[in-house]
This record gives sequence, structure tokens and C-alpha cells, in this order.
Amino acid sequence: MVRRSPLVGRAAERAELLDALARCRAGEGGLFLLSGDSGSGKSRLVMDALADWHGGAVSAAATPGAGAYAPLGEVLRAVSDEGGEVPAYRAGDQSALLGTVERTFRNLGRRQPTVVVLEDLHWAGAAAVDLLPALAVSMAAEPLLLIGTYRGEELSRTHPIRHMRTELRRSGHFVEVALRPLTAGETGELLTGLLGTAPSPGLVSAVHDRAEGLPFYVEELAAALAESGALRESDGGPDFAAGTELPLPESVLDAVLVRTAALRERHQAAVELAAVLGVRVDLPALCDLVEAADVDQLLDGGLLTERAHDPGSAEFRHALVRDALYRTIPWARRRHLHHLAAECLTARGAPPETVAEHWIAAHEPDRAKPLLLSAAERHCSVYAYKDAAALARRALALWPEGTDPAGRTATMERLAECAELCGELDSSVALWTDVARLRHTSGDLAAAGAAYRRLANAAGLLGDWARAVTARESAAGTYAAAGMRGEAAVERLTLADQLKDAAQHSKALDQAVAAAEDAEAAQRTDLKARALALQGSLHSALGDGVRGVALARSGLELALAGELPEATGEAYYELGEALAYAADYAAAADAIDSALELCRAHGVTELAQVCYTCMSPVVRLMGDWDRSLAICGEVLGDGRTPQVLRMVAEEESGLITVLRGDLRRARGPLRRSAAFGRDNEVFGMEVGATWGLAMVADLDGDERTALDTVTAMLARCLLKEESHYSLPALRWAATFLAERHDGDGLAQCHRVLATAATQNSSPKVLAALAHAGGELAMAEGDTAQAATHFGRAVDLMGGISAPFERALSQLRRGVALAGEGDRDAAVATVTSAYRTSRRLGARPLARRCATELADRGEQVDQRLGRLAARSLEPVGLTRREQEVLRLLADGRTNRDIARQLFVSPRTIDMHVRNLLGKVGCSSRVEAVRYAIDHGLAQASTSRTEGAPEQRRKIRH
Repeated sequence: MVRRSPLVGRAAERAELLDALARCRAGEGGLFLLSGDSGSGKSRLVMDALADWHGGAVSAAATPGAGAYAPLGEVLRAVSDEGGEVPAYRAGDQSALLGTVERTFRNLGRRQPTVVVLEDLHWAGAAAVDLLPALAVSMAAEPLLLIGTYRGEELSRTHPIRHMRTELRRSGHFVEVALRPLTAGETGELLTGLLGTAPSPGLVSAVHDRAEGLPFYVEELAAALAESGALRESDGGPDFAAGTELPLPESVLDAVLVRTAALRERHQAAVELAAVLGVRVDLPALCDLVEAADVDQLLDGGLLTERAHDPGSAEFRHALVRDALYRTIPWARRRHLHHLAAECLTARGAPPETVAEHWIAAHEPDRAKPLLLSAAERHCSVYAYKDAAALARRALALWPEGTDPAGRTATMERLAECAELCGELDSSVALWTDVARLRHTSGDLAAAGAAYRRLANAAGLLGDWARAVTARESAAGTYAAAGMRGEAAVERLTLADQLKDAAQHSKALDQAVAAAEDAEAAQRTDLKARALALQGSLHSALGDGVRGVALARSGLELALAGELPEATGEAYYELGEALAYAADYAAAADAIDSALELCRAHGVTELAQVCYTCMSPVVRLMGDWDRSLAICGEVLGDGRTPQVLRMVAEEESGLITVLRGDLRRARGPLRRSAAFGRDNEVFGMEVGATWGLAMVADLDGDERTALDTVTAMLARCLLKEESHYSLPALRWAATFLAERHDGDGLAQCHRVLATAATQNSSPKVLAALAHAGGELAMAEGDTAQAATHFGRAVDLMGGISAPFERALSQLRRGVALAGEGDRDAAVATVTSAYRTSRRLGARPLARRCATELADRGEQVDQRLGRLAARSLEPVGLTRREQEVLRLLADGRTNRDIARQLFVSPRTIDMHVRNLLGKVGCSSRVEAVRYAIDHGLAQASTSRTEGAPEQRRKIRH
């Protein structure tokens, strides 16, 4: 007689699980994963650890075809006060569903510390597994512990558990114990517990070799040997009976068959049908197929165990037992039994995915296909899109070639939708491409247009901008060919917006004009108003501000006359854009304010978010930096803000932050927004953030990175029709390159601006070109010509409220005037630039202005005030701090300095922190540059030898 198996070889794993249970009692739950091969003892370990658990406990197991969210759904049903339908399934969307699950579990834990055991997660669908990382985080501070078990060998490369484990590692909540095979000694210990006495070494060795350290197999082998009489007592303990040759079964299947031989012989049909029904057996269904008495025998014999919390359901004592029995059924009979099971389960109203599996096993795919599609729809209805996509793929795989092409295409459409919704964008793009082709070939142009539209959306989400534009063009053309001019107008307007963001304004204008024609033909006043307003902003972007503003106003008037709130809001916004492109920033802000007010009044929430966020660059350009930062702060503080608007706010706030000299807080936002703008073809964002990163590198003394960043920015600008957001960046770049004697770079910057001026001769473009011309003249030593160019730049900016740009040109004009010997004019010009910089809070530019005046012999404190003078002084540095600063400038490390001054490195660390604060620098490199600029130290030879090779004087 074989005894109940003891827990052997799992002391360390048990201790870890008990520790997790203790933390749960203390209010620190979360997720504990337990993995191992089938038969390694996962369930046994959990059961043993919970034997002395004083608290709530709920368990459920995933099974193939169990439906969406299993086994979580089963847990929720078990604990729901309402009974029946799972409360989470009625949520409004997937995030609300997760919220419902979290609230349910939180309430459970707060009533009493609770453990939720989720077994066999390798059979769970993606919908359930994908919820676990979020639950691990939210339950980490609650007295509820989730224990999940799964078979490691069952995981395919794309199994959702692999993604789950990655997410858990990323969030720092990955806790997993993997059960290893037993050693030979542990196998012997387990056999001793099972047989009641220590076995012989030969028996231990034979069983261990055959079982490969899997506890379940050891148990089955021991039971098979005992029940078949193959063991005898010997001096060394139980051993093989005399004359027995290799009595061990060859596999776990054989061991199970030995143990179940008598039961199978007497109740063959019941055993086979139970195995066909699966690991979890629907007892009423089994009773419909065989005699109830036979079912009772399977329960009495221990082959099946009733599930206490799920009346009418039973399960095999182990999944391997069911697998072994199933494999013994001949192929033809297996098909027949699955056919019987499918018919029975259909009559009993079983879930379609469960019935479909039986029709597939019965080799009747035509009967499985509609059930798989029905199951996919059920999964979609509860937001289990990954699982729905898997079901739809299985249905397509069963589709006979050449049959029902319309139905097959419709299924591909549904699969493409599911793939898009669950983030499988590569798959979605490929599917929509095929669907669009098939719809077009069949002559269904309306459906083809819709497929091209979805393809454009999916490609955009994937970041494939070129494909998104091509698909959008195809959508517009196909809709127009189908006579659906209104839909064509919608696509052309969307395409025009995309091209506008990418600074391809001429192409965008062509689409806006075509959209107006389509809208007119469709008698869609709302679309025509939008098209006219968009044409206006594009004409203004291309340099025709007068015409652009007039067109935008005509679109606005049309929308107002039609009492069309959303179209009116968009027209107001485009009018604001047109005015901003025309450099009338105050009027632009008023127009966007009007759009924002109207959108809020009529509940046009998304457009209101756009208007509010896009106010920030307008007010930044006109010099109201504090207001821009306040807007960005609100946008970033709102968790509902779409990613693109968050990136706009990060770019704007990062740019202002670096213009004010704070490098540390600017780097992250600028890097993220530059990457987003580049990847998604939002050029205004890209160029602004790239400029900000160049300034960060420059202020940090990293000249190589600054030059590389400026060079990359110029290359991008050459490819674009952009003469608005790029102008401040190009003006700064011209000065930066000139001061570093980079003749080639400066010439390229001038070429970019000259090209822009041929397309857009507005004052702001000509002013930036004049500034670059002044830098060219300065580089050639012609200070008189430089002063003229810079003066023209300042004059052209006279009617434009762009104080930072004007101040930079004023500073450079002052330098040129000083070179001409016109000291008074130079001082007055630089003083004006300083006062503008101080008003903006642009500390780096203000310091440059003060330095320029000091270099000209001016008494800075008298001319600009004590604050400006202090920016040029050692700012109260002690003698020791000045000494440390000089050594830093010489390239010494803190440890080197400590040795030279005979103090500890910690003391030098303190001095460095203090002096950084006093000189207003955020890094050692910036402090060294400050010291050199203010005569506190000389540049180290090692710092200048590595100057970029490409520096060269302007060729005469």
C-alpha cells in the first residue's frame, strides 16, 4: 500500500512561500510565481504551505478553452456578492475592468488577509495574464497575495507569461520560485515516505533514473510497483521481486496505465470520455454520455475528484493522468468520441470555444469555424483582444481554400481590428494591407476605403509615417472613386494635418484644397470650413500671411454661420496658427483662447486639450515664459493628456528651462521630445527639442556634442519647408557656429535660411537671414557689414514680439559696433539686450551681455546694476573654493585635489558642491567654463587639444 506523498526537497522553496504569506499578513501582498515542469509538485507545495494559513483562500485553475479572463473570472464569481456574472465583465473598458478586479481583491484582503491561488497559468489566455503585472503592483501594499503556478516547459516564445515576467521585472515586482528536479537522495526520501520504509539503493537508483527527479512520476512508479506485486522485502529495504526483469514502466504514461488498468477494463467508455472532455470534466455532460453509475466509479476510484467550489465539475487527480489516458484511445475512436462530446456540449450550451475544440479534434473544421468566430466576438466584448485574435487566426487556418472569400475577408478585417487593439501593430498593418487589396479587387470601393483608413491608422501607431501617408492617400482616392466625397474630404484633411506636422507645407496645401472641393461636392459645410481654415494656416506657413489669415477667417465665418461648434473650434485654432506663422503672436493667442473657450463650452474635450497645450509655444515665442511653463505644468500633471501633447509640453518646458540655464531639469524632457518628434514626423517639436539639446551641451562645455547636434539639426532643416519653429534655433546656431569658427557649418546655416527666404519672404525669416549674414561678415572680419546686417535683423524684428531672438541680435550688433569703435552705440545696444534677457530670466544670455560690457571696460554695476555685476564676480568664493576651482579647470579629479591640498576627498566634495551653488552652475564642466570666462583660471591644454578638427576659418 502506497502512503500519501510527503513534501520532499522543497524546504527552501517552502520557506520563501511562507515568508510571502507572512508579509501578506502584514499588509504586503502582491504576486508570487511558482514554476516547474509538469509533475514537479507545484500544487503540492502550495497546499502544504497553506495548511496552517489562517485567513481567506480562494483557488482556481486555468484550463484550455475556459474563456476570457480564466482563472481570474472564476475567482471573481466565487467571491462576488451578486453571484452569476462576473462584475468586472460589465465594466466600460479594459482599464475599468482592471479597476473592478483591483477593488474586489482589495476588499477581500481588507476583510481578512487572503490568498488567491491561480493554477496552470500556462493554459490561461492573454487577457488574464496581462492583468497580473498591474495586480502585482496594486496588491503589493494590500493584505492579498496572488500565487500563480505554471509549467515552464509549456511556454512558447510568444506566450503571454513571458511578457508578464518582463513587465514584473521592469516594475520591480518579479518574485518567482522555480522548482528543480529532485536529487537521487531526495528521490530516496520520497520513496521512503511512500513505501513506509527505506528502499534499497538499487530501487532508488532505478526509480530516480526513470522519473528524472519528478515527484509525481516517482509517486506513480511507486504505486504501480506496489500494486502490481513487483516489490519484495530485502535486507536493504523494499526491492524488486526475485526473477522480475526491469519491472519499472517505461514512462509516466505506462505507470498511470498500470494503476488504472482495472478501472479502464470495467469502465472503459467512461474513462475514455472523461479523458476526451479534458482535465476539468463536466459531470452532467459525462452522465449524458455514459451511465451515471460508471461516473460514480471514476469518482470512487480516485481517478476524478469533485471540485468543492464548482458543483457539477470534477478534475483528474493530475493533468498527466488525463494525458496518459487520452493517448491510449485509438485515433479513429478518439475522433468519434470528440464528435459525441461536441454534440452533447452544444446541447448543454457550453462556451463556443470549448465546443470548437472538440469539432477540431473530431476533424470537422466546418463546424468548428463558426464557433471560433463566435468565441472571438465574445472575447472582444470583454476587451480580451489578444485572445480574440488567436481565435480568429485559428478560424482562418481552418478556412478551405477558395470557399466563401467574402466571409474570409470579413474575418481578416476582424482579426486586423483585434491585432490593432491589442498592440500587435505589425500584424495589423499586414492584415489591413491584404484586406484593402482584396476589397479593392472585389470592387467594394467603400469597404476598400475603410480598410485603407484603418491601415493608415495602424501604420501611424507603428511609427511608419511614410506608409501611413501612402495609405491615407489611397483611402482618400478610393472614397472619391466610390462617390463618397465627404469621407474623401475627411481623409484629405487628416493627411494635410500629417504633412503639416512634418513641415511639408506645399503638399499639405494641395490636400487641403482637394478636401475643400470634396466637401463642396458632398455639401459638408463643416468639412469645407475646416478645409478653408487649414488652407489659411498653410498659406501663412509658406509666407503669405495676409492671404492665409483671410482664408482662415473665411473658414471661421462659415463655421459660425452654420452653428457648427467643433468646426468653429478647429477654425479658430487654425486662425491662431495662421497668425502665429505671420508672427502676430498676441492675436494668435487671442484666437486660440477663443477656440479653447468655445470647445470647453460645447464639450469638445480633445480639441480643447490641443488648444490649451499648443498655446505654450505661442506665448513662449512672444516672451511670456512663465505662462508657457504654467501651461506645460498643467498638461503634464493631467494623467489623461495624450502622449503627443505631453511631448509638446516636455519640449516647451525643457526649452525654456535650458534658456534659463537649468541644464539638469532640461535634459530628460528634451531627449524624450526630440526622439518622439523625429520618430513621428512632428518637426516643430523635433527642431525645438534638438536646439534645446544643443544648448545643454554647449552650456555643459561638451562642444563636440553641441556641434554634432547642430549639424544634424541643419541637415534636417534642409529637407523641410519650415520657417517658423526653426527660426530661433537657426539664429542661435549661426552665432554658436560663428563663435567656434566653424565656417562650413555657418555657411550651411546661412544656406538653410536663404532657401527658406526664397519660399517665405516674411520679416521674421528675413530677420533670421540677416542675423546669419551678420555672423558671416563677423567671421570675415568685416565688422561694419556685420553691424549693418545685425541692425537690419533688429529692425525687422521691431514689429514682432519675439524678445529672445531680438535680444540675441542686439547683443551681436553691439559686438560688431564695438569692433567699429562706436562704443556708445555698442553699450546702449548690449544694455538693451541685457534688460530683455533679465526680464525673460534668460540667465546665460544675460551673463553674456554683462561679460561683453565688462570686456569693453564698462562698470557693470553702474550700467546694469549689482545683480549683473555679481554674475561676473567670484560670487563670494572663499580662498579655498577659488583654489579648488582653479584645480578643477586644470583637469584634476576630486581625489587628485585632495592629495595636493592634504585634505580628505569628502572635504573636496563639499567645496565643489558649495562653489557650484555660488556660481550658479549645475556641473563641474560648466563651473570650469565659468572660471575661465571670468579669469579665475586658464584653460587646460588637455581641454583644448581635442577641439573638433572641422573648425576652420571662413575662406575669403
